[in-house]
Amino acid sequence: MREPEPGTFARPRGQAWGNEAQRAVLHAVAEDIARRSGHRVAAIEALRSDGNLEFVAIAGNPEARQQLLGQASPLSLDRILAFGTQLDGWVHVPSDLIDDDTREWMHRYGHTPDLPGGDGPDGWQPEDRLVRLLTNEDGELRAILYLDEPLSGRRPTPTSIAAINEEIEVMYDAVVSIVERELYGEQVRMLAQARSAMQSVRTDRGVGDFLRGMSDAMAEAMPVDSVDVLLADVSVPDLEPHTAFFAGHMREVWLRRGHLVVGPTKTWGVTDAAVPTPDKLRGLMERRNLGSWLLVPIGMGEEYLGTMGLGRRPGGARWIDSEINAATVVASDLAGVVLDSRLMERERRLNAELRDINDYRRDMVITLAHELRNPVSVLWTHLELLKQDSSPSAVRESRDAMDRAARRIEDMTEDLMALARVSDPERAITVEPVDLSVLVWESSEFLATVAGSAGVDLLTTVAPDQVVVGEEAGIQRLVANLLSNAVKYTGSGGRVTVTLAPEAVDGHPGVRLTCADTGIGIGEDDLTHVFTPFFRSGNPEARRRPGTGLGLSIIERVVKWHGGTIAVTSELGVGTTFAVWLPGVVPDDPL
Repeated sequence: MREPEPGTFARPRGQAWGNEAQRAVLHAVAEDIARRSGHRVAAIEALRSDGNLEFVAIAGNPEARQQLLGQASPLSLDRILAFGTQLDGWVHVPSDLIDDDTREWMHRYGHTPDLPGGDGPDGWQPEDRLVRLLTNEDGELRAILYLDEPLSGRRPTPTSIAAINEEIEVMYDAVVSIVERELYGEQVRMLAQARSAMQSVRTDRGVGDFLRGMSDAMAEAMPVDSVDVLLADVSVPDLEPHTAFFAGHMREVWLRRGHLVVGPTKTWGVTDAAVPTPDKLRGLMERRNLGSWLLVPIGMGEEYLGTMGLGRRPGGARWIDSEINAATVVASDLAGVVLDSRLMERERRLNAELRDINDYRRDMVITLAHELRNPVSVLWTHLELLKQDSSPSAVRESRDAMDRAARRIEDMTEDLMALARVSDPERAITVEPVDLSVLVWESSEFLATVAGSAGVDLLTTVAPDQVVVGEEAGIQRLVANLLSNAVKYTGSGGRVTVTLAPEAVDGHPGVRLTCADTGIGIGEDDLTHVFTPFFRSGNPEARRRPGTGLGLSIIERVVKWHGGTIAVTSELGVGTTFAVWLPGVVPDDPL
């Protein structure tokens, strides 16, 4: 096989996907695919979260397996799709159509068998490729499947492709499932271990003592040999006199939202390819008896706060993609912990009023930083795409993505403003009779289209002429938030039931608004926090729905200001019911 000139293409870090058991399962799948599809060779590349592909299974060609298994390459679909012919989900790339640059790419990142080509125009050639992109239900690429060396010796036809699909179609989803399970399963497991360890450490200590205790607890709970949390403004004896060198490099890593995988001789993450490990880091690893070190920066916004270092002894397991993802999320949690710890030290010197103000400001800044980062990143990415590709479809897709991101920012801004208004006891408001029956009907009619398009039944039963006295804008937001939340967290085929009826409580006339859904529900641990500003459930199903964590806290404040009550009952996976009671008159001393 001909090799390109050294340095022509960068080779990303390999051996970063999955453990041996997962690779063995995919190898067995690849062997079955090769046998049932009538090909000698089947290979699977998994898409990693860093945007690179990695060969995770190669069946039928020991030479290709030895050369490529565990090797990674940048994702470059245009090199596959530009010269290929679409055949019922597959792409056939005939060797006689590819250009020289793509041929170099294929030689660098793939394997071309040293075999004679088939006879005639339909004979399979050594440089031919048969490729299928494997995507999940949302259309997101998860893996690439290659078939090579057909036993027939012929290039594919619609008939042969149909036969292949009939034989192995069930395997496509199996590969995607395995890849996604690795991506999320190990990540969730490691996150649970880290967060459990963090929660086990008392928070009423100084920042230094707290972080040392937390590092020890995390090292015991996680599959690592050492955990270090190194703050940017704290002297670390082990790093002296290299503290400035270390902090300077990690600050740059934070600004590009990256990480470093440090080995005795090579370090990954500085560029697309490996660079020699600096002597200072290599010496530090030797003193700590570490064979590898995963360094993840801790920061908030543009501020670099420190570094989390996860170490493994020589001969320990390699750092895989899902572990690195989990470590990045843990570092994000640590950013909040670091800021919280610093605030707690400051709060000990302040009175109760200043503590409340600082807590509120801290929560707002943290939430804004987290929620704005992704939308702004989407906007910048798609703006760059617009500069590079001006085709109508690309323009529309990028505009749509920017529109969604802008709407998310707008929604959060409106919620923040609403929360500020309903939380201000000195604000000037207009109190007047409010026909709650009309507001509920209007909100229901407005949401009917949204619910219908989502496959959700919206059932509304409203007693007429139910009037309360209060602020119409606040009550209207209460109703709208309550109903839209129920529709948002109810899946297709579910039901939202809204009822409004008169009800006296302790002899006081009032109105009861009940909103019950058959949606995803709220876990028992989360129920006590649902009215806390900025709270977002840890349930992955809930986090897939966009939100700011402010809607329910706004509802609660509106209810309390009007002297009412709100209660919630829920069962995970079954549904949630909110019950709001409002009195018929404004209380003398509103909260």
